[in-house]
Amino acid sequence: MLLAESLLLWLDRVRGDGSGVVAGFSVSRLFGTLRWVVVGVGLLAAGIRSRSNAVQNLTLGLFTTVLIVGLLELVCGWLLKKQAATFPKIAGPVHSMQPDPYLGYKPRPDTALTGVRTKDGRVIYRIQFQTDSNSLRVTPAKTQIAPNKYALFFGCSMTFGEGVQSNETLPYYFTKADSTYRPYNLAYSGYGPQQMLSRLQHNSPRRFVSEAQGVAFYTYIPDHVNRAIQSLTNYEYNRGNAPYYYPDGDSLRYGGLFRDSRKFRNWVYEVMGRSNLLKFFRISYPFRLSDRDYDLTAEVMAKSAAEYRRQFGNDRFYVIIYPTTLPQEEIVSRLKAKGVKVLDYSKLFNPLQKGYSIPDDEHPTPLANQVLVAQLRKDLQKY
Repeated sequence: MLLAESLLLWLDRVRGDGSGVVAGFSVSRLFGTLRWVVVGVGLLAAGIRSRSNAVQNLTLGLFTTVLIVGLLELVCGWLLKKQAATFPKIAGPVHSMQPDPYLGYKPRPDTALTGVRTKDGRVIYRIQFQTDSNSLRVTPAKTQIAPNKYALFFGCSMTFGEGVQSNETLPYYFTKADSTYRPYNLAYSGYGPQQMLSRLQHNSPRRFVSEAQGVAFYTYIPDHVNRAIQSLTNYEYNRGNAPYYYPDGDSLRYGGLFRDSRKFRNWVYEVMGRSNLLKFFRISYPFRLSDRDYDLTAEVMAKSAAEYRRQFGNDRFYVIIYPTTLPQEEIVSRLKAKGVKVLDYSKLFNPLQKGYSIPDDEHPTPLANQVLVAQLRKDLQKY
């Protein structure tokens, strides 16, 4: 009787329910793997039985290559797990966002949000912020005088203020120094220059910026080239949810979102993104940035400057080169050649120095934002 009950319990445990999972194991994945194994063995057998030596050699060569790569994938997967067990676990923040047809994604509007980043369960930072009806991060301002000028801030998480409170961001310190400006924080995590251009072309802030005169800034970091061209690492971040611009002769064309316009490359990225071998050796694609990549990135920013000038009626648009330890001549020279105003702060301070970046995080501290704004205010006086 006990044996029969045990058998019934076991049968109930392994019985499928149509979900493709039996006893906690994915049968559908197993069958999928077996299907490719059968196809591979069939092709191998056909190649070996071929009367052509060239076909036989090609078949054995391909089989050996696949076997070696497969073994390397297994070994690298095991090594990655060993590494993960020894490295600290960094988690967060989790963003509350929604899709956007032109930007790819954006913060949820009119929402109070919290961003938390932890290291092995210990809080690195916990920020709270509010978004307005246009999905912009609200910048608090306490002033007796109503602002009569605008200050537009485009960029990524460095400008948005990842890791700092709303009264510690670049837009806040800028308008704190000069309360005649109303700040508009148009930046967001993961954005690149293409989001700025797409916003200006398709859903311009001119529709909600009430002030007639002002200034605009775009904060550039080296990784923005990867975002403009959609590299493998950038695709793994946003899954192609970003505006796609590409050169067409002497023109810059808009191709919608990467996810809809480059489906074959997206498929290749999906395959490469699952490779343990590439992850272990930290291999991305493209393997190196080319002149064409820098040309495209600079052209997107130059086109944004021209679009801003057309809509807002002034040329007070500046690209801020954020402090970095990497040389920035590749992008600076191209921007200047296109007539874009550049504020090169790449050597203003060392972002790796203690106090200028959040520990266990690459984003700027309040001190870094204050130092940059102080220099920005001085340089604006020259213009």
